[in-house]
Amino acid sequence: MTVRRALAESEHKRRLVRRRRHRQLLTGLIAVGITALTVVAVAMDRLLRPGAFPIKELRLEGEFTNLHPDTVRTSVVGQLGDNYFSLDLGRIERAVEDLPWVYQATVQRSWPHGLTIQIEEQHPVARWGDKAWLNADAQIIDLEKSVDTRGLVSLRGPDAVAADAWSNFKVWSSALLEAEVEIESIDVDDRFAWSLTVSPVQSEHAFRILLGQEEHEPRISRFLYSYQALKSKIDNLVSVDLRYPNGMAVIWRDVLEEGDVAQNEVN
Repeated sequence: MTVRRALAESEHKRRLVRRRRHRQLLTGLIAVGITALTVVAVAMDRLLRPGAFPIKELRLEGEFTNLHPDTVRTSVVGQLGDNYFSLDLGRIERAVEDLPWVYQATVQRSWPHGLTIQIEEQHPVARWGDKAWLNADAQIIDLEKSVDTRGLVSLRGPDAVAADAWSNFKVWSSALLEAEVEIESIDVDDRFAWSLTVSPVQSEHAFRILLGQEEHEPRISRFLYSYQALKSKIDNLVSVDLRYPNGMAVIWRDVLEEGDVAQNEVN
């Protein structure tokens, strides 16, 4: 036997040994994997089995002013199921947030058998129409119980302008308060023409400001510029119509009582 042939046979034997070891290692790994999967499957079956880990404690956190905790508990009980690990937290959050007076809810598991729900109540900042309200995000909200309307402006119009109405109120009320005039309500009609009902801070007498469909800020500025000239007869003021290229039309109560319509241009 030549040296080259002997070396070739030796290399062949080493390859066979390596292949046998690789097959044994692969077989062992497969066996370990199957065993691990079996253990995991059994464990998951026990973890998720109905009634295996029931919820025993429901904790509610947050300030409850208009929302009663029992209302939340009633809405949640039907969503709990009977297993701590299989809870659908997203579904529970949605059920709670669907309740009137709930602005936001966060649901978390509390080991070993509890559920914690953090709740932030809605805070209405304005009246919207006859039956709804706006929160600080200008979202239209329906509230089942009555709301204290003191200090809240009344806004009315198509739902599409709710955000604009709240945004404009904040800007315009700031400007008008510098002249000691408060906004009581803002109305937007079906043609998207805007009007305000306002009153002087030191008086309960209210009058209207007609802004129309466009150029609202310049028209508010025009009113403020001319307001000092109107204050002497403020208790007789009915409306100020700013829907003119220049000036405004003013209607006075004493003239109306005589059956006339007064439209005085104030430049």
